[in-house]
Amino acid sequence: MGCIDVPIALTDAIMPGVVCVPYGWGHGLPGTQQAVAAGHPGVNVNVLTDASLVDPLSGNAVLNGIPVTITPA
Repeated sequence: MGCIDVPIALTDAIMPGVVCVPYGWGHGLPGTQQAVAAGHPGVNVNVLTDASLVDPLSGNAVLNGIPVTITPA
């Protein structure tokens, strides 16, 4: 439900229409107090999820298969 800025690379190693984003915790955000992690920040992909979506069988949050739109930054 949010947006992230990431560099992209096109590859035939994954299926067309699939976006793969390495997981990061967003330690580059202001106010984080984890010096080592902040030195190696990554995007926080959780901002793309919808907290109201849950898997009907397990009740867990939906963290994969998130629809995205790609636009130039």
